[in-house]
Amino acid sequence: MEIRQLEALNAVVSTGSVTAAGRLLGRSQPVVSRQISDLEAELGFVLFERTRPNITLTESGAEFHQQARGILADLKQLEGRVLGMRNGQQRPLRILVTSDLARSILPLALAFIDQIHPVFHQAMVVEEAVHEITPQDIFNSRADFALINLPIDTEGLRVHWCGQAPCQLALPARHPLASSTDMLHLDNLTDTDVITLLGRYRMRYHLTNRLVQVTSASTRRHIEVGSQQTALAMVRAGLGVALIDPFTVQANLLEGLVLRPVRADVHYRIGVVSQRSHEVSDGAQRLIRGLHQHVRNTVVQFVDVEVNGMQSEARPGTEIAPIG
Repeated sequence: MEIRQLEALNAVVSTGSVTAAGRLLGRSQPVVSRQISDLEAELGFVLFERTRPNITLTESGAEFHQQARGILADLKQLEGRVLGMRNGQQRPLRILVTSDLARSILPLALAFIDQIHPVFHQAMVVEEAVHEITPQDIFNSRADFALINLPIDTEGLRVHWCGQAPCQLALPARHPLASSTDMLHLDNLTDTDVITLLGRYRMRYHLTNRLVQVTSASTRRHIEVGSQQTALAMVRAGLGVALIDPFTVQANLLEGLVLRPVRADVHYRIGVVSQRSHEVSDGAQRLIRGLHQHVRNTVVQFVDVEVNGMQSEARPGTEIAPIG
């Protein structure tokens, strides 16, 4: 399999014809046709349904093209990086992060760090994962580190810091319990619809079980969603209540919501990890320290813990290494 074959495939898909693909690539139509035929012979399946005047991908062709397009994008990025290396440009700082944290903690932390000591001067790349980040995602990524929810299998990983804070209950402002000044018991929600995050994800399973188990006997409805932002929007619309992690909600509190502490041991844990086999640059280390400091300064009742949830020696009020 050759790169020129993948380029031919991508060009045909992009332009809609072999002739136009040849013009785009600066190759003759017969050359592009031969490269596609050779690729199909090597793959063992047909890529295109050739029904004039249209040419469309087969199901297998569409799946293969999606993978090939990613490879070509990586190569393009590599070419750009090589050019930057020739010109003496620094390697971009790369962060792997879940979408919820990328839209809440990360921007605020970067703004906080920028005011003290900027950690990058040319480029930064933020890779987002929609749901959760697995160890394999970290090993496959070129990121300097990952900001993730925990726990996670740390074999082969370096844990830079880890901490947790209690979740809060999000209620519509018009909910009968919204005006209460007492700490809420989850047992008070037995007649309330609940909104939870999809339970197949690490800490989300913990949150889902804790809220549903006290309401399952009489709950009228249970809505499962894929993100904290969606959960908050559902609560605001009056569709139920939700347990919300204290890290995500900082930049996403919607008007018409009330957040209340609950009398329950329901904590959410996040941290920063990187590959043990990779050296962490000075800029990445300063960013990691800045993220930690920002979280400790802004998240109520945040405490440093070990990956397994046990209290660590770094307790609230202790000093951490300076960002600069």
